[in-house]
Amino acid sequence: MTAMWGPSGVIGGAVLRGAGCATGVLLLVHPSAAVLWWLIGCWLLYQAGTALGTAALAPAARARDRAARIRLLRAVQRLGTAPGHRDPGPLRDHLYAAAGVAIRWEPKPGAAVAVLAHLTGSLLTLTSLCAALAVVDPALAIGPGLCTVLALGLVARPRRLRAGGTGRAGWDARRRETRIVAVLIGVLAGGAALVPALAAAHRPDAAVGLCPAAVLLARFLYGLTTVDLTAVRHRRVTRRHLRKVERAAAPDDGGPGGAPAGLVVVPARPCRLGFADLAENVHLGALGPDDSLPERLPHTVRLCHLENLAQSLPHGWRTVSSAEFSGGVDLDEETWRRIAAARVSALVELGATEVLLPGEPDPFLAAVLAYWSSRSGVLVRGSAEPEGAAPEGVARDGAVPDGAAS
Repeated sequence: MTAMWGPSGVIGGAVLRGAGCATGVLLLVHPSAAVLWWLIGCWLLYQAGTALGTAALAPAARARDRAARIRLLRAVQRLGTAPGHRDPGPLRDHLYAAAGVAIRWEPKPGAAVAVLAHLTGSLLTLTSLCAALAVVDPALAIGPGLCTVLALGLVARPRRLRAGGTGRAGWDARRRETRIVAVLIGVLAGGAALVPALAAAHRPDAAVGLCPAAVLLARFLYGLTTVDLTAVRHRRVTRRHLRKVERAAAPDDGGPGGAPAGLVVVPARPCRLGFADLAENVHLGALGPDDSLPERLPHTVRLCHLENLAQSLPHGWRTVSSAEFSGGVDLDEETWRRIAAARVSALVELGATEVLLPGEPDPFLAAVLAYWSSRSGVLVRGSAEPEGAAPEGVARDGAVPDGAAS
């Protein structure tokens, strides 16, 4: 059932709308005694497709945004915890661009879903109408088919930044271009509708079906003028940046690029992800989008007092960790240290058995490591120490050092 509320529901709704239009045209071309009831059924089929597509659109967009956020968070986690502590400096621009999946003023990947749904629905309906015309007479489908292809080419035309394309002059040029494209698609819509209209004049027996077909062709073909592929183009750019970050975060074949299974490498400078909320800053994509942090990681929440921290924030666990974004707040140094310690605790609670430290841990992290050492026997060692040696600040018997915050 959940698949029906995602991309499958969007496509299914478009198919139902196209089938309803094409079947209605064929019923009018070859009317029967009960044609009225069959036409009511076609109308209900079209309305059911519209309702299904509308209901599935929002979940499909949210699923796309969540998937992109999780990919980015996991790539950031691999960058930060890779042995050797890779410098993310050369990737800073790619990281910022990929973070557009969470920034309010940039189109998210989910914004492209609505555009693609509209375009897909219109093209499926136009294809169904052309198929219905081909059943009546194969020659009738050639003209509308060519007009549809040309209109699609105008909608998907490549856009280039011309000289002087910025500022007011650039906006005026883009507005003129948009008006020209709308006029051209309108001419194509009229041409597509003219073919069945002329055929109706020569075939009175099929005129009852060809005239509605002409109206539907004009309506759906001219509706392509409202399609703006800006969000789709931005999504492609965002995916390229995201793949760049993922390739850099992926372990090198045969080399020490990735951490072994069960090993947590604590970075010297933990990432502070201002575009992510509190829960995402803690688990860094290790949990699903619908997983509750207190339910999946109860020991980490209790150990780092995250529940009290979440209650003190305006939007709880969903509070964005930077005032730069809408609804976000800036966190102090002590809170960021607590979040950094909670990240390590979360990974250990999810199954890690060894922690590699770059140096002496701060009191928050020392308390977390002492707790897990005493509870589950997690091995803690420094990056420059022999395996099995515990760094300063973490007792081998699991005792909490003096002054450590629990």
